[in-house]
Amino acid sequence: MKRILLFIFAATIALYTFAQNVDMQAHVMSDEGKAAYTAYVAKQNAYYTGEYSYENISATTGDALFGLLNELMGNTCRLESGSFSYNSLRNAYVDVDKDLNRSGYIIGYYDGCSMDGTWDGGRTYNREHTWPQSKGADKGISMGHDMQSVRPTSVAVNSDRGNTAYGESSGYYDPNDVAINNSYYKPVNMGSYRGDAARVILYDYLVYGKVGSYQNSLYNGDAQLLDKLGKSGVFENVAIILKWHMNDAPSLTEMVRNDGGQAYQGNRNPFIDFPEIAIEILGSEVSTYNVTVSNNLAMWPAYRHTTDKGFVAYLYNSQGKHPQAANLHVTGTNNYTYDQALGRLIVTSTNSAVSITSYEAETAVDDSALDHQDAPIYDILGRRVTRMQHGQIYIRNGQKFVY
Repeated sequence: MKRILLFIFAATIALYTFAQNVDMQAHVMSDEGKAAYTAYVAKQNAYYTGEYSYENISATTGDALFGLLNELMGNTCRLESGSFSYNSLRNAYVDVDKDLNRSGYIIGYYDGCSMDGTWDGGRTYNREHTWPQSKGADKGISMGHDMQSVRPTSVAVNSDRGNTAYGESSGYYDPNDVAINNSYYKPVNMGSYRGDAARVILYDYLVYGKVGSYQNSLYNGDAQLLDKLGKSGVFENVAIILKWHMNDAPSLTEMVRNDGGQAYQGNRNPFIDFPEIAIEILGSEVSTYNVTVSNNLAMWPAYRHTTDKGFVAYLYNSQGKHPQAANLHVTGTNNYTYDQALGRLIVTSTNSAVSITSYEAETAVDDSALDHQDAPIYDILGRRVTRMQHGQIYIRNGQKFVY
């Protein structure tokens, strides 16, 4: 199955230009996100090639998927070359964390504030270790000065977190408690840094951690995520990591800095490029439920599994448009909302398999005389049509079903 990014961008690959009033929190596959940054998929496709193609990635799960991507990170990350350091980050953020609305400004971590990107000795912003130095990401090693992980943060916000583990319970740090401080961020895009934080922690584990015999030259024994859960670690638990990740899809801010991070040090964050891989790697640690999407729909992220906390995804039909709400059928959960204008499906909880189907491309006719016959039915425009009433046939994609 081709990735939805390829489906949407196939005819629209172009370099982006700086624009005004861009919502930097717009999700990757929201209409505004696509319009603001169409070059992203070209850079993405050029990175995942050969044995690391999306076809291979999507056909791999569990430890083997961790190993495949861990190997890719080891092969492409240049941080061990000796020309990178913690100090070099401060002058590189202006090219990596670009504010698309203000030339020379950068987007701050956690609160989304727009800050002058010129380094001023740390008075305006400093460098936030998403995986704290005291818990394994010392600035003297690659993990401690990784551009994809160490983020520019306003001094006040950075001091507020310290080295507290992420989570929702008492005693944990929750980015949702920090108000997004940027006039260009729109509430409709559900501005949040929960997903950003989860994806950085997942990235650190993938690049610097180890599963079984899978490890690369960047391995750091302190980057073992499953050993770093709870208040003394980096995250409350795996269920919360996946919840934050799947409920807050990658934003335009993350797209821009993923490209910048690659330009700086050679490797990307795969959890931004392919959000669905997180649950394919960590699914054995939690209860999961299947997610299926009908042939006439495409969904991004292309989730095949979910936890009981659900997910957020964008839907498109075969014409590249958002399907009509009246014709969208979601089974396996009653706890969902769908915004047709945005094409955004929000599943808030489930305890069974989820199926997502749209019937808008099908036309109903009276075909009762053709029961138990193999003859296809077409409308005046040459489209296959269906009838879905008990005891009668309907035909979809050349296959006959009897109700």
